[in-house]
Amino acid sequence: CRHFHLSLQSGSDSVLRRMRRRYSISDYRQSVSLIRALVPEAAITTDIIVGFPGETSAEFQESYKLCQKLRFARIHVFAYSPREGTQASRMPEPVEDRVKKQRNQRMLALAKESAQNFSQRFLGRTMPVLWEKRSDGIWSGHTDNYIKVYTRSNEALTNKLLSVKLVGLFNQDGVWGR
Repeated sequence: CRHFHLSLQSGSDSVLRRMRRRYSISDYRQSVSLIRALVPEAAITTDIIVGFPGETSAEFQESYKLCQKLRFARIHVFAYSPREGTQASRMPEPVEDRVKKQRNQRMLALAKESAQNFSQRFLGRTMPVLWEKRSDGIWSGHTDNYIKVYTRSNEALTNKLLSVKLVGLFNQDGVWGR
């Protein structure tokens, strides 16, 4: 499977320190570079938290620009929400809800664009797809590099691995296959 999930959390070293993460942006970039060198068509997915306590506009921009630069296959975006009993819930300078919402929307738009750009690279190619489920007459499954694929079929495809031509972007999160 050519899919690697590397949780980024933030693209700002100062936010990562406040989150008590044990890695730097430099470390993270090296990991991504190594994966891309060894597995060039791998999907690299990540998680981003926007609005962590004290996150400045400049720190958010660092995250946004890093996500643009690293060209993730998927970005799972979360707006920070305090959890009782955690250190973060007691941190000063909470980010205003309206600011969190704006940052969340910007990052979600980037996530959509990033996923479409990744999927688009594979249009016209035939790839193995593991079919998972059917809903409203449409089957969905994934390639080995985490591209979500949709198709119509009257056959029972669950858990079948079939070669499928990827023909176009579909449903905001995947591609249509034949």
